[in-house]
Amino acid sequence: MDLTYFGHSTFQIETDAATLLFDPFFAENPHTETDPATLRPDVLLLTHAHFDHFSDTEAVLQHSDPLVISNFEITQYVQQEYNHDAIQPLNEGGSVEFDWGYVESTHARHSSSFPDGSYGGVPNGFVLEFDDAVVYNTGDTAPFAEMQWVGDLWDVDVMLAPIGDVFTMGIYGALHATEMVDPDLVVPLHYDTFPPLETDLDAFEDAFDEADYDTRIFGAGETAAL
Repeated sequence: MDLTYFGHSTFQIETDAATLLFDPFFAENPHTETDPATLRPDVLLLTHAHFDHFSDTEAVLQHSDPLVISNFEITQYVQQEYNHDAIQPLNEGGSVEFDWGYVESTHARHSSSFPDGSYGGVPNGFVLEFDDAVVYNTGDTAPFAEMQWVGDLWDVDVMLAPIGDVFTMGIYGALHATEMVDPDLVVPLHYDTFPPLETDLDAFEDAFDEADYDTRIFGAGETAAL
């Protein structure tokens, strides 16, 4: 798989059979100048409704026709407000098998509201299996005990997790989560976007290296095969 990071929590995975885009945040994202009109995802996965994960959903849908996977409230909002019928509601604990792979919605310890303040359902993460690989996007979260179940049930190849603190777990919370999941590789998200999220990436690398976990910090706009 090829992973492209656009900064914050927005990234794209190209599998053998599909292109998956997560949490589209472009116009107000200081890390990227990418125009969402240039993207052609087959699937759009939304972890929750906060503006820095959802705000460019409509812009993506104006120029492509992906299947939108998210919780019930978000998929209903997308259908009603954006007139987009290609939706797959997926609440916590639910799973769906597709031609290109498998998606399971996981718990995330966070909050969720649309930019207008209305209720955005329960926030989620995703476990995905495709191309003989397992990817766990924790979504915005704190560490929680059930992460151990993810590690017990899945041999996770790549875990993407926030490290920016304040609104999510920080470096050492992410390390605690990693200890429970035990992935082969950790990719940090949700840092250095706004002043409260300024993060010491050297401290992140040192902490994870000392604990003997492999990490990969992506530059904004960088694509790499994982």
